[in-house]
Order: sequence, then structure tokens, then C-alpha cells
Amino acid sequence: MPVIRMILYGALLALFSGCGGVRDAPDRRIVKGIVTLNGEPLEGAAIRFLPQPTGPVAAGKVKNGMYEISNKGGVPLGKHRVEIKGIPILPDDTDGKSLGEIDAATKPAISIPEKYHTNSELEATVEAGSEPFIVDFELKE
Repeated sequence: MPVIRMILYGALLALFSGCGGVRDAPDRRIVKGIVTLNGEPLEGAAIRFLPQPTGPVAAGKVKNGMYEISNKGGVPLGKHRVEIKGIPILPDDTDGKSLGEIDAATKPAISIPEKYHTNSELEATVEAGSEPFIVDFELKE
């Protein structure tokens, strides 16, 4: 009987003390918006939100000027430095195509000034809420 009590006490202690995990993760929110370059929707890019001073990075793709970051619950709340960098644009349909055909149909990455990626001056502060947080970026060369 004492062994069963010890097991029950141990289980209750574990239940009430918690095991870390999800509660240790920062609160997040889905972030979406529009990215333009010189007034035109940015055709293809990668966007990254880097928490300041530190924390887990959240990233997504910009396609036809729009992005949405929802994986892992979205972007951690708080202040971020934002990086946007052009990436090659793959064709929409690659089924049954050879690598050569895919490569030939891939559009090269759009050149985006370093002040928006390597030396990014962009910032965003993601606030708490239940609806997606909207952050638009108007880039200029």
C-alpha cells in the first residue's frame, strides 16, 4: 500500500508542478500584411521577424505582395527587427517536371536594398490580440 501512495503522490506532484514545455514558450500572434517595392507588390521574398534583444525568429514567404506568418502560432509578441530578402520564385506547378524545366521556369530573386535585409532598418512591435496583426512594409530603392 505505501508504494501505491508514493506513486500517487508523485503523479499528483508532477501534475501540479507542471513540466515546462508550452508555458515556457513566448506568447505569439499571427502576423500578415502587404510588402511593396517602389509601389509595386513584391513578387517573391522571405520575411523574418527577429525579436529584440533576443528570442525565437519567425519567418514566412512574401508572394504577390502578401505574407502571413502563422506557423507555431505566429510571431512572438514584442519588438522585432524585420528582414526582407528577395528569393527565387519557383513555378506554381512543378509536378512531372524535370529539375532542368523547373530551373528554367524559376524567376531569379528580386534585388532588395541591404537596408531591408542584411542591414535592416525595419522594425515592428507585435501586440497581443486574437485577430491577425497587420504589418505592411513599403520598401523604396
